[in-house]
Amino acid sequence: MKILDEFEITDSKKLVLSTGEYRGSERVDLRQYIKVKDKDEYVPTKRGVNFDMEWLDHFIKMVNKLKDI
Repeated sequence: MKILDEFEITDSKKLVLSTGEYRGSERVDLRQYIKVKDKDEYVPTKRGVNFDMEWLDHFIKMVNKLKDI
């Protein structure tokens, strides 16, 4: 897994954009991470999306539609 970007949502949550390989397919992952209590470590949650890299252009078009709201 290669982390491309991240930003803090709150003191204990952050959003992480990463890429990685799964079963021979390059994947994109946008996931919420939470901070482990009493540590500086974050762990991934089930909240997020994961999709094949070939869908990236379509995903970007979908997200860009939010600018029109």
